[in-house]
Amino acid sequence: MILEKTIKYSFVYQLILLVIFSLSLKANEVKIISKIGEEVITNIDVENEYNYLITLNKSLKEINKDQVITFALNSLTKEKIKKNELLKYYELNNKNPTVDAMIEGIYINLGFNTIDQFKIYLKDNNLKFDDIYKKIEIEAVWNQMIYQKFKDKIFIDEEKLKEKISNNQKEIESLLISEIVLDLKSKNEIDKKYKELIKNIEIFGFKESVLKFSISNSKNNSGKIGWINKNSLSKNIQEALNEIKIGEITKPILISSGLLVLKLEDKKLVENNSNLNEELQKQIDFEMNNQLNNFSTIYFNKIQKKNFYE
Repeated sequence: MILEKTIKYSFVYQLILLVIFSLSLKANEVKIISKIGEEVITNIDVENEYNYLITLNKSLKEINKDQVITFALNSLTKEKIKKNELLKYYELNNKNPTVDAMIEGIYINLGFNTIDQFKIYLKDNNLKFDDIYKKIEIEAVWNQMIYQKFKDKIFIDEEKLKEKISNNQKEIESLLISEIVLDLKSKNEIDKKYKELIKNIEIFGFKESVLKFSISNSKNNSGKIGWINKNSLSKNIQEALNEIKIGEITKPILISSGLLVLKLEDKKLVENNSNLNEELQKQIDFEMNNQLNNFSTIYFNKIQKKNFYE
């Protein structure tokens, strides 16, 4: 186990050094950074991925470029691994309504009303819409595959969710939160991982720490989860959030996919006009996504080891 970790950390460290060195080369020089199956990743690929990430997530421009470059390499590596796995079961480069919906969500989040406006924005940032479509398609089909593989293992206690949301409060507390989910091999690592995270946050800030540490899908959005009804959260998460003020982060919270740390960005009271059935469906979707993200992480880690260690 120690040898495997040593190999892994050494491998990642060398890749980072290679990326930083490669990006300092002249623009017309191409250097292979790594190889995933039959596909290679070059310094140009990493620079393009960096451009893709900061174009679709403007908050990444606030973060040190070296940190985002490292994230870009990790992002590309994950994409190649996922693509290789998907091609065993699916055909890619097809029209997919799920991809269309995801792209619509992206351009609306960026403040555009139409896909044509989004395409112009991409062109202005030296990105091609077809390339973006292919990248989003990999994520969409991956999520569909994970659902098909693990849907029978999903368990949602609807009665318990109904109890959480069926109250007579005229006003409910809504919280704006961001997250970092740390990979955890054993409970003995909790204190060490948390201290390391806190130190990194103190030096570099929360957003940069998201890129360095988080294994959650929210990593692509600087860890942002958005506004959430406090009553919909589990008891232990509510208790952790009750202990902090706006701008602070929680103590480590043990969850199925690892170690969760939340930052309370803001909070407000909102009028409780929610329809019980609509709110219940939101909670079912939220819980299902959490469980699927956990299965996705486990499955990805399994195939990642095959790519690097076999």
